[in-house]
Amino acid sequence: MKTKYFLIFLVLLLSQVFGNMAAAQHCLVFSYDANGNRVQRIVTDNCNSIRDYDEVQETNGIDEMTVYPNPTEGNLRICFPTEMRKTYANYKIYDLNGVMLCESTINSDEMDVDLGAFPSGIYLLRIISGEDMYSRIIVKH
Repeated sequence: MKTKYFLIFLVLLLSQVFGNMAAAQHCLVFSYDANGNRVQRIVTDNCNSIRDYDEVQETNGIDEMTVYPNPTEGNLRICFPTEMRKTYANYKIYDLNGVMLCESTINSDEMDVDLGAFPSGIYLLRIISGEDMYSRIIVKH
């Protein structure tokens, strides 16, 4: 009789322990710098406690690319690293519906893009350099 109650107690205890482990949630929280680049990733358990992870580093020279001012009133300056222009490179700007609004070939270290004709909103800047593709979110006031 005691064994029966002990087994029931053990099963309930184990189901409680493993049930909590199976129901655990992990949430990701990202931190961004002023240019919209992701600089940190934080993993939270059950969306309550926070653990720090190493800083996230972008690759392939994209760290050197700057887009400013972001948010912008209309004029946007894009500064490209030299290695990005060694191959054919261009940029495209899309709205949130995925419609391409403009595109141009990258031909210098710095380019000015006039967004004055576009309405206020959020846009996607996509840069294609050889086989690599980079994206930035642009906010226009």
